[in-house]
Amino acid sequence: MTNTTRAAVAVRPAVATDAAAVCEVGVSAWRATYTALVGADAVERFIALAYAPERIASRIERDVMFVAGYSGGDPSGVDAFIEVVEEVDRQHIVAFYARPSSRGRGLGTALLAEVVAAFPGRDISADVLEGNDLGEPFYVARGFEPGEIIIEDIAGELIRERRWWLRAQGRSPA
Repeated sequence: MTNTTRAAVAVRPAVATDAAAVCEVGVSAWRATYTALVGADAVERFIALAYAPERIASRIERDVMFVAGYSGGDPSGVDAFIEVVEEVDRQHIVAFYARPSSRGRGLGTALLAEVVAAFPGRDISADVLEGNDLGEPFYVARGFEPGEIIIEDIAGELIRERRWWLRAQGRSPA
């Protein structure tokens, strides 16, 4: 008989002292997820720009960021994070990552539920690199619908992303 009990997930707003742990999560997730899709050089250039501790500390202060951990997870208490910015017509997820060793344990679902609860009545969007076999199925399973194609410059590489939408109409506030 196998044990299917999941560890308890804790979600909270990020604070300045989480910056180093958020950096670790982002760096490990970027390397694991995007190296095969955009190449190691582009990944390392992006990491150098986006995941310096002072840059993350600024993002924690400026944007809405939640972190999640689970019992038995990283000692920092941060095994995943989600960062959201307010656009005129929606909330937009700009970063959403878990440590590769922590994927599939409910952290992403808990973080997304926190965002939905924090912004009732607002559409939520997220841009996902085409071919991201982790991101696209995650959003589909949580009710997001595919939208327009976006061309982005990521560290000098032009990439194609699909914008995914979770529409507020028809869903009850959390």
